[in-house]
Amino acid sequence: MKLDIESLRALKTVADTGSVNAAADLLCISRSAVSWKLKRMQERLGTNLLQKDGRGVVLTDSGHELLMFAETILTAHDAATRRFQAIDVSGTVRIGATEGASGPVLDVLAPWARRNTDDIDVRIRVDHPVALAGWLATGEIDLAVTMVLEPDVEPDDVLLWPDELVWAHSASGDFAHLERIPLVTFGHRCFFGAVAGELLTRADVPFDVVLENPSNYGVQMALASGAGIALINRRLLTDQHAEWEPPDSVAEAPGLRYVIRAASSEPSELVQMMLTQIRNSFTSASLRSASPLDVVTANDGTQLVGG
Repeated sequence: MKLDIESLRALKTVADTGSVNAAADLLCISRSAVSWKLKRMQERLGTNLLQKDGRGVVLTDSGHELLMFAETILTAHDAATRRFQAIDVSGTVRIGATEGASGPVLDVLAPWARRNTDDIDVRIRVDHPVALAGWLATGEIDLAVTMVLEPDVEPDDVLLWPDELVWAHSASGDFAHLERIPLVTFGHRCFFGAVAGELLTRADVPFDVVLENPSNYGVQMALASGAGIALINRRLLTDQHAEWEPPDSVAEAPGLRYVIRAASSEPSELVQMMLTQIRNSFTSASLRSASPLDVVTANDGTQLVGG
């Protein structure tokens, strides 16, 4: 009996997302292909691995047991292929990434660059999503690993990770009765700040930008200290934060998606190779805990989360 890598990957992704459809989207294959891989694996093992749970699916006891092996196998397999895949193309590729995505991007590309310094020239720039979008539009970068609002996802985007925007403040602060909202943002190019400002303005809720800090950690600490309220991705929240309930007139924030976006609809072979490797590095990570896209551990142990 043999278990193939992609069937194990399908099982893991379904377990992570709780949905065959969501797993198919992340793996960039059809729903029927995911179902077929799982069915074939169950037949080989002679046991059920999944069971329905409302509108989704969950692992059975056998599924959980197999998943432990699958995670170990996939981690080792994907690490080996990323490190040793031969590169038979040459050229320059320019990549932009948000702060949270830069770690995994470097983990994928640095080994290639070390082994192929005579053939490829990899250049990486890290900044906020607004800057990355501008560089894509002007052709200054070939790929961006970035965040976009759900309505702004483009047909050619490679979907990496779903998330949501939430209003947050200090867990110990009282922000229930405010005449004006003290808004904390990442600065004048703040992706989340622009959305927050638009939602509050449309609802005629007055606000003042009281603090601007371009780093994830800075905003995280500002909120914990009670400096104000911010619209941030959920994965930025810690036990030092609490969610803020905005007035009923404030519309719900749109969904957030992490994507790889190419500047060209017909990327070069080298750019396409880089895109594939970056995608694989994210889809092979666990969706149940901290995403490698979202979490980078600093030298002092602090987690820097988001973009």
